[in-house]
Amino acid sequence: MSNRYFGAVAVLLLFASMSSGQADQAANGEKQKTATGQQKDAPRKEDAGDAIAALMGGVPIDKDAAERGRKIFVPACGFCHGNDAHGKSGPDLVRSPLVLHDNKGDVIGPVIQNGRPERGMPAFSTLSAQQIADISVFLHSRAADVSNRFAYKIGNLITGDPQKGAAFFNGEGHCASCHSATGDLAHVASKYEPVELQRRMLYPAPNPIDALLGRAVAPSAPTKVTVQLASGEKVSGTLDHLDEFTVSLHDADGWHRSFSRESVTVDVQDPRAAHEGLLPKYSDQQMHDVFAYLETLK
Repeated sequence: MSNRYFGAVAVLLLFASMSSGQADQAANGEKQKTATGQQKDAPRKEDAGDAIAALMGGVPIDKDAAERGRKIFVPACGFCHGNDAHGKSGPDLVRSPLVLHDNKGDVIGPVIQNGRPERGMPAFSTLSAQQIADISVFLHSRAADVSNRFAYKIGNLITGDPQKGAAFFNGEGHCASCHSATGDLAHVASKYEPVELQRRMLYPAPNPIDALLGRAVAPSAPTKVTVQLASGEKVSGTLDHLDEFTVSLHDADGWHRSFSRESVTVDVQDPRAAHEGLLPKYSDQQMHDVFAYLETLK
């Protein structure tokens, strides 16, 4: 049942993504016909929040218009409503029903141009319709930031000392026994947003969100296990199951083997074990220092 459910969800998400793509192509058709060349976007790290927000059906925000609106809003309105529109001496506009029902200034436009003298709000009659529309987009972008958890931007992650992080990486943490700054971790900070890089540092298992978005996900390295029997014989293979009572594996010949743990010794070689083993040992400062070091590997 669960497999069918997740399969159906994946198909719906894929269909939504394809439909969105087709709509975008239709809307941009005329621009593409008149284009004389293609512009290549500068390489940038993927933002999982934007991708998930799009899949969940959120209204796309024109970021250029939002930035223009912010530049108008902050000096003109920020004193009362706060630079982030969350309110100050004036009301919170992020949760304002007036703003939520506005479309490109059709509702807030008259309020901005005429003011509300009885509430101490002056009129801004010199603002054009386009400027008001940009303010509207900015306010809607602020509302989207609040309501969409996937688009929330986590800041101030890099607070550690990279030099101390490098010392821990190459010394006490024994990270260099498996990883190399010039090998598997070369340019790693250019591949991932800080929050994703930190997640991979602490919990290196594949991110299920990547699979949900249809991105290529490298499978985890298989966990190996060696079972030593009471006779001294050793059986090695890929771990299938391990609990307090039994251990099972597939050996090199593909045979499934299962043993009671009562009479065997089990040695598990999990490539993620070192990461998990560090979690209770890290001090907060050491964790931030190592992460700050990884962020230097551009």
